[in-house]
Amino acid sequence: MSKTRYLRLSVVALAIAVTALVAMPWPASAQLSGLAGTGSSTGTGATALAATVLGNTTSLASTGNLADAYDVLGAELDSGSIPVGSAEVLHATAIGEGDYVSSEASLADLALSAGGATVTAAFVMANAAADSAGGTSGSTMVQGLVVNGVSITPSGAANQTISLGAIQVVLNEVTQSASGITVNALHISTSDGFVDVVVASASAAIP
Repeated sequence: MSKTRYLRLSVVALAIAVTALVAMPWPASAQLSGLAGTGSSTGTGATALAATVLGNTTSLASTGNLADAYDVLGAELDSGSIPVGSAEVLHATAIGEGDYVSSEASLADLALSAGGATVTAAFVMANAAADSAGGTSGSTMVQGLVVNGVSITPSGAANQTISLGAIQVVLNEVTQSASGITVNALHISTSDGFVDVVVASASAAIP
């Protein structure tokens, strides 16, 4: 059985990790279901994997949201499963540094089956950041994505959408507003509305 570890991590250690984030501004045209990063004073949080199946939502390696702009949160799972699949090495962090907040989510060895389709990926990651001057940024990485046996190469553009049979896959899904940004590395949904999966979701609200 996998063991979940929820960690209050030091700001110093996490700040070092954040320096590896390659920030990239995104347009404000994306539509998003908001599975992470809502409902707190900062709206900054991350979730490695979340699925809503027949109205029931399961979230794995989710930080929740920062209590304030100086909070630090982390969540990890060695492995985890949802009703339509599984993943390994699930990780999420959220960091507040006063006038700057950031979050990151990642996982490996994703395997999903929904709507008669299969989706696999070797590694998936999303980052989001916001500062008190109103600036926001985000980036994603999707490696080894295969849908129904077809290898999919990310274009690098926000909201790259692929429809195959009964499923839709959106890469680099972004929602940006006056209050902040949410970035989903992958968003998979079925045409009947019964399955909705978000893989590596990171949100950052302007502190």
